[in-house]
Amino acid sequence: MGLRLNELVTAKLKDLSFDNRSLKVHGKGAKDRFVYFGVRTYKTLRHWLKIRDKKSEVLDETLFVTERGERLKKRYVQHIVTDLQEAAGLEEIKLSPHVLRHTVATMAVKNGMDPFTLKRIFGWEQIETALRYIHLSEKSLEESYKNSSPVDNLTT
Repeated sequence: MGLRLNELVTAKLKDLSFDNRSLKVHGKGAKDRFVYFGVRTYKTLRHWLKIRDKKSEVLDETLFVTERGERLKKRYVQHIVTDLQEAAGLEEIKLSPHVLRHTVATMAVKNGMDPFTLKRIFGWEQIETALRYIHLSEKSLEESYKNSSPVDNLTT
């Protein structure tokens, strides 16, 4: 979903909507917004909730908790990312929760999301911030123009 690390660890279970496939998060600048997720994330979250419900005692109302049922700490999430990075043999690349957020933004654009939607979904104040996250290859630029050429899309 491209959440900020703080948004991930503070996301509340009550703010998850499977009907809308959305999660209300309390973002930067004390602003709430909705982030949306696709079918694969929907299935993964359903699976996670079954695991979460089986915990003997859940001590926190956050969506994601530790094995002990406690709120996740930011450092714990960073360790998870590092462990996954090592398991995948990707030690030579820079990887962090923020890099993953950046990757999600870039992939969303490559899959057709426009910068204005990206700005809203990711909770940025300025469109310039969204544009910094977008690193389009020449091939992507070419395809984007071919699909949106003003002249080619004129109706007669």
